[in-house]
Amino acid sequence: MLDKVVNKLKGWWHKMFDYNKIVADFGLDMQTSKDMLDAFQEWNTIFNGHEPWIDDTTISLHVAKTMCEKVAKAVTIEYKSMCDEPYINNIYQHFLRNKRKYTECMIGKSCIDFKPYFDGKTIRISAIQADKFIPVKFDDDGNLLSSVTIDQLTEGTDVYTRLEYNELKDGNMYIKNIAYKGRKDGTILENRIDLSKVNKWKDIEENGCIEGVDRLIGGFASMKNVNPIDNSSPCGVPIYFNALDTLKEIDKQFSRTLWEFEGTELAIDIDETMLQKNLKTGNYEIPKRKKRLFRMLRDTKATNNNGYNVFSPEIRDNSLFNGLNEYLRQAENQCGLAYGTLSKMDEIAKTATEIKSAKQDYYVTVSDIQESLQHAFDDLIYGIYVLCKIYGIPVKPNYIVEHDWDDSILIDKESARNQALIERNNSITSDVQYVMDTKGYKEKEAIEFVEKQKQYRKITQDEIEKEEETEE
Repeated sequence: MLDKVVNKLKGWWHKMFDYNKIVADFGLDMQTSKDMLDAFQEWNTIFNGHEPWIDDTTISLHVAKTMCEKVAKAVTIEYKSMCDEPYINNIYQHFLRNKRKYTECMIGKSCIDFKPYFDGKTIRISAIQADKFIPVKFDDDGNLLSSVTIDQLTEGTDVYTRLEYNELKDGNMYIKNIAYKGRKDGTILENRIDLSKVNKWKDIEENGCIEGVDRLIGGFASMKNVNPIDNSSPCGVPIYFNALDTLKEIDKQFSRTLWEFEGTELAIDIDETMLQKNLKTGNYEIPKRKKRLFRMLRDTKATNNNGYNVFSPEIRDNSLFNGLNEYLRQAENQCGLAYGTLSKMDEIAKTATEIKSAKQDYYVTVSDIQESLQHAFDDLIYGIYVLCKIYGIPVKPNYIVEHDWDDSILIDKESARNQALIERNNSITSDVQYVMDTKGYKEKEAIEFVEKQKQYRKITQDEIEKEEETEE
C-alpha cells in the first residue's frame, strides 16, 4: 500500500512540475535527482498529517508532526539574535517572530530557504519550504550555488506558475524568470507566457544580475543528517526519517488500543422476548438511549437462565499502552531525541550526571539544527544588506550580528544557578560573573547591574543609619 501511495505522489509531482522540462527550459546542470524531488513531496504529505499508511482501520497519532513541533520549541525557545544596523535589525526582528514555525517546517521537510525581496517600499522576507523549492547545485562545502523557487496563482481552473532561477557564478548572481499557464486537471507547465500576463508579476524582469556578491541572496538551511536517498546530496532528511517504519507501527498500535476500548464496552445480550414489541411494525424495540448497552439475541440457549448475559470483558489497556510506549521510545532513539520527548518515562533520572547522559543525543540533534539555522540567518542578513544597497536604502556596511542560543537542553538551570552561587560565596568568582551566569547578561550589562545594586545598598544603609541616630 505504501508503495502505491508513493507512486501516486510521484505521478502528481511529475504532472505538476515536469523535471525534464524545467531542466531544458533553464538549461540546468541539475545535481538534485528526481528521487529527491519525489521525497520532498512525500515528506510534505507526512508533515501535513496525511501519512500514506492511514486507511479505514488505522488512525494516526501524527507523531512525525508532533516530533517536529517539540524539537522546534527546544531549538528556538531561548534564541535571541540582533544586528547592530537599525534598519536591517528591524526587518530581521520582524522575521524572527516566526522563527519557531520556520524551524518546524525545516525539521519536517528537510530544508528551507529564506529569500529577501524588495516590494517597492521596503525589504520583506519570504520563507520558501522544501515542496516549493528546488536546490540545483552546491559547492564542495555544501553551500547552495543555484536554485529554482516556485510561485503559483490559481484562477478558476487555470494555474499560473512562475519559476525563478538564481545562480552564483564568478562573483555575480544571475536571475532568470519563466512563467507558465496550465490547468488544474491537466498539465501545469503547459504553455510559457510573458510575465506581464499576470498582474502580480508584471514588474518582474525576465533576466537580471546582481554584481559583486559572494553568495546567493538569501539563507538556505538544511538538516545535517546523512541522506540515504542520495548520499551525494547536501540536503538532509526530516528528523523523523529513520523512524518511518516505527511511526507506521505506532499508528497500528494506537488503532489497536482504540479498538480495545471500543470492543470492551459494557453490553447486555438479552433474549428478544424480554424486549417491548412494536404493535405497528411487529418488531421488537431496543429502549432508547440504550442501543449501545443492549444487544438482542434470538437464541435463548446463548443466554443464562434469566434470559440475558452481561458482556463485560477485561480490558487490556496496560499491555497495549506499554507496547505503544515502547514504540515511542524506539522512535526517540532512532531520531536522536531524549527519552520522554514523546514517550512516558518509567523512571526519572535523579542526578545531574544521569540527566546529562540521557539528553546528550538530543543536545547534539538540537545543536546541529541551530548551527544550520544560524548560518542561514547570517546569509539572510547579508542578502538584506545587498538589497538595501541596490535600492538606495541607507545602511552602514560594517554591521555586527549576535546570536545567543540557550543550552538548557543539556544543562539543568537550577543546578547551574546553585553552582554559580557556591562559587560566588566562596570567592571563586565575582559578583559580575555570578550575574552573567545566572541572568544571561553580557559583561558590560553585568557590571552596570552590580554597580547599581551597590549604590542601592549604600543608599539603604545610609537611611538605616540615619534612623538609628534619630532614635538615639
